[in-house]
Amino acid sequence: MAHANTVYINSNEYDCYEYMYDVVSTLNGDFEPIPKAIETFFGQKLSIRDESGKLKSALKLINLGKDTNNYKISDNYSSYSYLNYIAVMCWLDMAIDRTPSSISHLSVGLEALAAITLSDKALQDERTFAKEMGVQLSKIILSNQKNQRAWMSIRMFANYAIESGFWGFNENIIFKLDGVKIQGRGTKMRVSLLDHEHGPFTRTEVSEITQAIHQDNISIKERVMVKLALRYGLRPIQLALLREDDILYDENKLAWYVNIPRVKGRVAQLRRNINNFVLRELSRDLAEDISALINNNKQYPCEDLNHIKLPRPLFFRQKINRDYLANIKTQDYAWHQTSFQISINFSNLELNLFSKHVTDENGTSLLLKLNCYRFRYTLGVRMVMEGKTPDEVALALDHSTTASVSHYFKYNRDIIDFIDDSFESSSALKNATLRWKGFLIDEDDDSISGSVIRVSDIASLGKCLKKSRCEFHPTVSCYGCAKFRPFKDADHGAQLKVIKVERDFIKQNSSGPVQHQLDEALQAAIEIIAAQKAMKEGK
Repeated sequence: MAHANTVYINSNEYDCYEYMYDVVSTLNGDFEPIPKAIETFFGQKLSIRDESGKLKSALKLINLGKDTNNYKISDNYSSYSYLNYIAVMCWLDMAIDRTPSSISHLSVGLEALAAITLSDKALQDERTFAKEMGVQLSKIILSNQKNQRAWMSIRMFANYAIESGFWGFNENIIFKLDGVKIQGRGTKMRVSLLDHEHGPFTRTEVSEITQAIHQDNISIKERVMVKLALRYGLRPIQLALLREDDILYDENKLAWYVNIPRVKGRVAQLRRNINNFVLRELSRDLAEDISALINNNKQYPCEDLNHIKLPRPLFFRQKINRDYLANIKTQDYAWHQTSFQISINFSNLELNLFSKHVTDENGTSLLLKLNCYRFRYTLGVRMVMEGKTPDEVALALDHSTTASVSHYFKYNRDIIDFIDDSFESSSALKNATLRWKGFLIDEDDDSISGSVIRVSDIASLGKCLKKSRCEFHPTVSCYGCAKFRPFKDADHGAQLKVIKVERDFIKQNSSGPVQHQLDEALQAAIEIIAAQKAMKEGK
């Protein structure tokens, strides 16, 4: 699992769940053995198997400050070994990463999986499986509307399977589930794309995240993960499969590229098919960060136990996965982080950003929730709003057909209203200005070392803390850069007008990442002007 203290059965021992692994491996192309012991959210070391090697029927979890209870777990929730495996791993992953309050739902709710019946074709064709699972899970939710544990567990199960990249589980399933009405929860369930907790980030949130990942407490590894997810909408499994030699430099084009493994379909799993890669150009700043990460990775020898060299992943695990060494098909991935671990990396990021929309029962803003799929939804939303075709969106998001991205277009009008409302609302804007108050500086402040950014001989905007040459648009893209320190008394309003004109021109005559840069610059300029006003008013 996604934890250094997870313990597995020795590779030379018999595992009673081999029959389950065979099914999972056939469909998914990869599997992680069911552990022998885990360390829970509160640091409790927990043996999860009995003397015969089977899962215990109940596990006692310590809920610090509250209670200690037994929570049921099973290896036989349904008639399908594949679903049972995913359910067990979901349960254990939640126990590692969440407090027992989450497990209290799963310990009972996963029993609802017993109602699932699939056709013979479903386990042979991924599209059929996804379609039938969407219908089956929706039926379970509808039939358990009064059983919160059941329908919440089904959603947790589906979200986990999708985020972990399991065969047959895609975003369409979640969108179908989110369209199911639950009595007592308002007039309708909000579609995932419009969900402030699980849906796409607003432009303000993207801007805040882009700046926050440059904090000193964020490692170069975490920064690269977030940038790749934000730029390309990668799934956790794609990040887990990346290797250092996937980063390429074309001397003829003088540009950096990343070779991204596609993961949909059986032939695409575990990098087995050399044709299942998509080449994407890297921005210079991301290429520099990846180069720094690769240099930092030199501390890892990347050898097996006999000192034989293994392929070097882009994201290393801290200790070699001994279970992978026992199988010739998996030994090349012994130093790769798993998709589970990648997901944990995102959820554990300490960006200290608070949601403008999600609060606890006392009205206190909760930390902004991060995961790969929120970045993925954000990319899909942006592409639709830019007028991209279904084929272009499907290609960018690594879908084999346009059917998998239809939901982005179906809710296009709602998406635009949602993003615009969040972007324009005074409360969101007011909160966004807070992050600039610590960065606005006096023009004569010599304690801040950096080059002065000038628009003329008599007008300056601020200072640039970047040490290397910047390839972005001068004076315009500065506003969307984490290295920019704006002057308190500069005429940022005049520059806002320039950005708007430039942005309108680009939207009419070009496409691609330049639009995003200008959108972020525009948002940041508005925030800086608001922060200037607030400071002058003494707020």
